[in-house]
Amino acid sequence: MNLRQLEAFRATLRIGSVTGAAKQLTLSQPSVTRLVKELERSVGFPLFVRSGRGLVATVEGRRFGDAVEGMFAGTDKLKETADAIRDSIHGEVQIGVTPVLLYQITPEAIAKLHHRKPNLKIGLKVNNSPGLIDAVIMQQLDLAVVNVYRRPDTLHVLYEKELHYVCLLPEKHALAQSVTPIDLEMIKDVQHVAYDRARLQSAQQNWLQLLSWPQADLSAYSNIAVASLARATGKLAIVDPYTAKTVAALGGVVTRPIRQRLISTLCVVGRSVDTLSLAVRELADAVIAELDTT
Repeated sequence: MNLRQLEAFRATLRIGSVTGAAKQLTLSQPSVTRLVKELERSVGFPLFVRSGRGLVATVEGRRFGDAVEGMFAGTDKLKETADAIRDSIHGEVQIGVTPVLLYQITPEAIAKLHHRKPNLKIGLKVNNSPGLIDAVIMQQLDLAVVNVYRRPDTLHVLYEKELHYVCLLPEKHALAQSVTPIDLEMIKDVQHVAYDRARLQSAQQNWLQLLSWPQADLSAYSNIAVASLARATGKLAIVDPYTAKTVAALGGVVTRPIRQRLISTLCVVGRSVDTLSLAVRELADAVIAELDTT
């Protein structure tokens, strides 16, 4: 005997007709009849006798039916539990993001998930990428969206995306109308806001050329700080596209591509895959979906 045969028997027993059982199971009448006959051959006794236009269970069929109902009661309970887990995700998930993503990606992702899963509590923390990685390792965060030069080996990477850096410059700058990518050699002596040199020293090889630039009067560690200072002072800056978009929306600056390949990697990270609850994976999927559309 198999589950399909038992389902056909149970439906026929409950409804009293093959027609009704077939409709409930979305099967054809011949299919239900065949499944019941196969079960009868398997158990070795008749389960039904015809009475008028319907079917009536035999004494043996009713006794067997009680056992089948007991089996399905456990199965139904399992299904109810699974449905409850899927549809009523509860608990709390902590996610950390860098400042610039606070304005673009994360709020939309959280809002969409909160609408679908109102019982889920979501905590949002903002920090730089090294701080976020440490917080995930120390189990203070379940997930983090970080912008790094090297893929973090100590965490489980659920998603990664290359970010190609661009030049942020005043809209009245001579290069603002450039139709070709800007060569870094053309702007290394132009007043700019630099990254903290300690940050550049941890970057990939193609970033190290920026260390040879003349020492800038203004520097900062984070992308958003560099871009904000550049906009406020009318200087140039090299920033990631998310930061550039956020600051350019405020007006007064434009972005242009650069010829050199300066990249970082945007990663969604968590602890080992076996520690990711369904709620954490749901939030990760929501964030990743937003990242894929930008």
